[in-house]
Amino acid sequence: MLRPSFARKVVRLRAARLWGLTRSAEVSTYHTTSTPPPPRTSPYIPQDVAQTSGRHFPLYQPPPPRPPSLPLNEETLASLPSEQQLSRQLKTRLTKKAIEDLPPFEEDDLRNFYKDLVRTGLKDPNVGRLALEGPGGDARKRISFSKEEREDILRRVEGRLVGSVAGSGSGQSQLLLEGGGVANGGGELSIASIREATKNSPTHHRVFALLASVAVGQGTGPSETSKGKANAGVGGMDIPLGVVSRKEWDALFEEFIERGDARGAESLLDVMNLHGAPLQEERIADIMKVDAMAGRTDEVARLSMELIQSGLPVLPSHQDLVMMALLRQNPSNPQIAISHLTQAEEAGRPLPQSSYHVVLSHLTQPSPLTQPNAHTRALAWDLFTHMRLAAHSTPSRELYTTMIRVCGDARQPQPERARDLWIEMTESEKMDPTRDEYAAIIRSLGSTKKDYLEAFDLLRQMLAKHHDATFVPFAEEDGHQMPTTSEYLPTLETFTALLEGTKRAGDLNRARWVLTEVVKLAKSGQIWGAEDWKKGADEELLAGVFMTYAAWKPVVGRELLKVKQDVGEKAVAEEIQGATAEAEQGGEEWLDVDVLEELVEPVNSQAIENTETVTGDIPITPQSSADAIREATALFQRILHDQQAAAQGATNEFLPFKDVRLTPRLINSYLSVHLAHSSSLAGARKEYDSAWDAVSKLSKTNKPNGWTYLQILEKCASGTRGGIEYSDRSVAYEWGCQLWSEYVAWSETVSKEIESISDLSAQQRRRWLSGLGDRQTERVWRSVIRLHALLGSSSTSLSLLELFHQNYPPLGILQTYAPLPEVGLKIKMSTPGSTPEAQVPPYLLFDDVRVLHQRLVKVEDGEGIGRLKWIVSRYKAALGKRLKWRMKGVGQGRERRKAKDDLEKLAAGVNMRRRIEEEHDEYGPEEYAEGDWESEQPELEQEKWVGRG
Repeated sequence: MLRPSFARKVVRLRAARLWGLTRSAEVSTYHTTSTPPPPRTSPYIPQDVAQTSGRHFPLYQPPPPRPPSLPLNEETLASLPSEQQLSRQLKTRLTKKAIEDLPPFEEDDLRNFYKDLVRTGLKDPNVGRLALEGPGGDARKRISFSKEEREDILRRVEGRLVGSVAGSGSGQSQLLLEGGGVANGGGELSIASIREATKNSPTHHRVFALLASVAVGQGTGPSETSKGKANAGVGGMDIPLGVVSRKEWDALFEEFIERGDARGAESLLDVMNLHGAPLQEERIADIMKVDAMAGRTDEVARLSMELIQSGLPVLPSHQDLVMMALLRQNPSNPQIAISHLTQAEEAGRPLPQSSYHVVLSHLTQPSPLTQPNAHTRALAWDLFTHMRLAAHSTPSRELYTTMIRVCGDARQPQPERARDLWIEMTESEKMDPTRDEYAAIIRSLGSTKKDYLEAFDLLRQMLAKHHDATFVPFAEEDGHQMPTTSEYLPTLETFTALLEGTKRAGDLNRARWVLTEVVKLAKSGQIWGAEDWKKGADEELLAGVFMTYAAWKPVVGRELLKVKQDVGEKAVAEEIQGATAEAEQGGEEWLDVDVLEELVEPVNSQAIENTETVTGDIPITPQSSADAIREATALFQRILHDQQAAAQGATNEFLPFKDVRLTPRLINSYLSVHLAHSSSLAGARKEYDSAWDAVSKLSKTNKPNGWTYLQILEKCASGTRGGIEYSDRSVAYEWGCQLWSEYVAWSETVSKEIESISDLSAQQRRRWLSGLGDRQTERVWRSVIRLHALLGSSSTSLSLLELFHQNYPPLGILQTYAPLPEVGLKIKMSTPGSTPEAQVPPYLLFDDVRVLHQRLVKVEDGEGIGRLKWIVSRYKAALGKRLKWRMKGVGQGRERRKAKDDLEKLAAGVNMRRRIEEEHDEYGPEEYAEGDWESEQPELEQEKWVGRG
């Protein structure tokens, strides 16, 4: 029994071992093959158990095989999609999902969708404005009238008041006036007596007298003033009389303002108040502006206080007028106005940035009363820096524009500083520049020869913004071709600023392009009525064009033209094109056009003597000096033609230069072209005489000035770029002596007129405009001394040098020394070493009279040589001593003490701003405590504003 059972156990054990080995082999095969082997069952395990049991050995499932890793190489990385592609794919899937249920778009739908899409990016100029204007908004708007319109309105008012206009209701108005005069009793004047007393007065005075008689007749008694509380009970009419309309009141008030009659305008407000006309705050500001422009600080302060007494707010514009009055009272002494600013800062109530802007503009911008110099510009930079530290850390757009414009001064250009301010304004402060800011930075970059091309890059940026702001899709196809304007459209100031760079670099192609664009814009502006382009080019722009012609260097010289004179025209054209290919390489396509084909006559012009045949193969742009003279002469003749046609009343044709004023600067710029490019000095002299004769027929007031004599005397003394030619020596000496005698007589007459001006700053401005400035006078004397030394006698030249020494002694260099102005600012940007000298009298150094010294050495005039060295050494010593004083700061302590004393006096007294604040504190809490006071009693507010009779 035991053996069979034991044998069966052994067999079973061997079978189990064999099954286990087979199972392990299957598992290994499963790892190496892709398909698992079929399940095997043991013969010793029941089939039902094997089928129902889901668990087999091993008890866990092995992990799935990993995919093979990609190699990291350039091909693999290049095949991967970028973030932009993934984003685009995601947007594509989302878009398809969003529009899968929409009907397909038609062509018109797509066009309209594109139009709406473009319009969403346009900047709306009305953003930030109220959609609906408040009550009375239209009544507050005033329309400016021309002089003829005002005179016509006032004549009609006068005729209606006296009953002399037939068919216009004169009977009723006459009865009203006569009734008013009779009702007043014997104390009032009648209409006839008023007309008799004012028959020789201007029209606006007669109308004012008639209206005043009506107002007094309707009142309860005479009113001397109604700004105070004494006459608060004297009221006008509760209901407006209706004798004069609002338009007529505006015309009468504007006539007083245009004539500068502030007291008359103030009295007119009294009459308007008695007639029941509404009070407008703008009228008060206009009266304050007239007083401020005249420098009447007391009147401006009085009006400011009466504003507060009348319950009207003191606006920043009123504070600006206070600063303007302080500056106009003494234009050459801005320290008082700056002390007013610093005192407000110390009080903890700094004035607005617009008040700083008024002072900075006075220090840097030329005007009939001021001539900026290096010291005033340095003071402006110090004040600008002080303002950012003590009052306003972030300048306004207007302040940035003003200081960038300062960097473009021709006598002290600073394009790097202008570029820094521009980057700070546009990038740091995120201010979007407009046409004014672009014009300022373009002028600053055009002040030097190396930076002017960057100004044209900014112009392209400006034009691109204008295109984006005015672009309308499919405008030509829809028939809407009317040009549009934007805040990025270049103005005349922008193009004039561009010419500042072209005339320094002699870039004639760009100057011609600028002139053509201005003419095109002027033509479009006159057709479509654009406000900025109604007049077109002015004398400043044309002067820049002529200066560019004068500074331009010919591509083909006279020598080349003389050699090729006997060769055929085709060979000449090929030679010219070959000579200009290198110069035009790298140029721009938009400059390769005939920009003056509609303004000048390139072939049939009579401007050149010995006009030769010009074929179509020769380039149209100027290639030689003769071409430049031909174009400049034709342009000048076109200016004279437009002036004459405009004077004769020709309005049918387009006259691009009808609004150009014929000034000496424009004529001098035109003559500089002939002086620079004329083949002989005799031809330039002939053109000089003919140009002034032609101008004198159109304007009797235009005559040569100091700048005219200066450039011609320098031409006679120095000649062309290559010197004085032998054939021009006699003409140069004769013409130079003639002009010198004219200059001496002219300068004596003009100097006497200038000396009669009381203000020193106004004198300097007038001298510079007339060509009698210190440096201009110095250049004239240097030229005439050189002229006599080269072409005349050395004794005459030496006598002129001694006369110059007598008229402008070296001692004057020390006497005119003035320390830098001190106004008590907390921080400064200028130093004595970085600030050029200002107001230095004329002087001559050895290099200026070197030719005379060589001539004296040649003739062995030892006494003359000693005299010359003694004179120039005195000037040199005086300049050195003045420089030493400047570096040591001589007089600066006195200036500081003076500024401190002025500030103490201003603080001790009752200044304008403190008086305004004290009046506000005194009257405000007591009389204006109730919030609805203005709405409940508007008539009292008007009655308090009555000017002096």
